[in-house]
Amino acid sequence: MQTNQAIAGVIDRLDMEDFPIGSKVKTPSGRVGTVVKHRGAQSRHDLFQRIIIEFDEPFGDSVALQPHLLKMVRKPDASS
Repeated sequence: MQTNQAIAGVIDRLDMEDFPIGSKVKTPSGRVGTVVKHRGAQSRHDLFQRIIIEFDEPFGDSVALQPHLLKMVRKPDASS
């Protein structure tokens, strides 16, 4: 039996929970930032989850991206 690759891609997509707050991630542009917030669908017309990422340089620069666009660099350290 052949697998439908379009469906397989959706099933294997990363979710917000795959990027805990405090994680270091790489954006499609190659910038590395820290996950600071998770944002769910904002309305019935906007069905996408987004992750808010803040960059170190320039200070205060941030972006909201969908999880499937990100690559994990480092998960946050467990604090006691």
